[in-house]
Amino acid sequence: MILNSKYNFLKPFKVKKLIRFGRNFDGGYLVCADALKRIENLITLGVGDDISFEMEIEKKTSIKNVYLYDFTVSHLLFIRIILKYIRRILTFRTKFNNFTYSIKNYLDFIKFLKKKNVKLQKKRVVKILKEKIDTNLELIFSKTEGDNNLLKIDIEGNEYEIIDDILIFSQKIKMMVIEFHWINIEKNNFINSVNKLKNKFDIIHIHPNNYREKKNNEDFFDVVEMTFVNKDINIYNEEFRYDFPIPDLDYECFPDHKKIKFSFYRNS
Repeated sequence: MILNSKYNFLKPFKVKKLIRFGRNFDGGYLVCADALKRIENLITLGVGDDISFEMEIEKKTSIKNVYLYDFTVSHLLFIRIILKYIRRILTFRTKFNNFTYSIKNYLDFIKFLKKKNVKLQKKRVVKILKEKIDTNLELIFSKTEGDNNLLKIDIEGNEYEIIDDILIFSQKIKMMVIEFHWINIEKNNFINSVNKLKNKFDIIHIHPNNYREKKNNEDFFDVVEMTFVNKDINIYNEEFRYDFPIPDLDYECFPDHKKIKFSFYRNS
């Protein structure tokens, strides 16, 4: 599939080395190896039940602190997932290793939160504070030690709300991974958001989520994961990458769903 040329503003720069952290399906993301050397902290907005990215990057890099923000995370969340797989095993609707993985995932989560450099805040990330449970980027960065941060955002559509705040604090963000949601409904919001971010950041990777197939009347994907590097530190801004997925780095978010292959339009 070749994307309409109007989406060429999304073309990522080709960096020397991309590294994948996290699972080989939904939950894994690519980052720039050179930019990663500058990172002191990982700040994750939106955790859910998957911390494979955070666990691996904390283990394999020199990152000092991991800050997690998600008001939905609880022990009950993991227990409900385990119970779901028990019911599915009893009705022959899933494999046994899915059940064992859900237990291991819960135990890993408990162990990870016990680390001194891992800090979980049960907060909802918003632009304007309205309730006690709310927080915003100003408060988050005021509680973060250091200005060299990797920001990961997966907040189910609320990412559009905080784009302007990201720009305000762009000097504290050296690299960023954002999952953009519901793009075919939020098309103008998506386009405007990315164009704003490109004033301060360069795109270095893009990967569509294959949770559902693209409809015939759609010319773009509904959910995409994008990696950005701050223009101040990005040394790769000359050659573009056109063809995706990248072999041995990009994996389908849902292995049993249809695989997505796409290319950006080439002018020549």
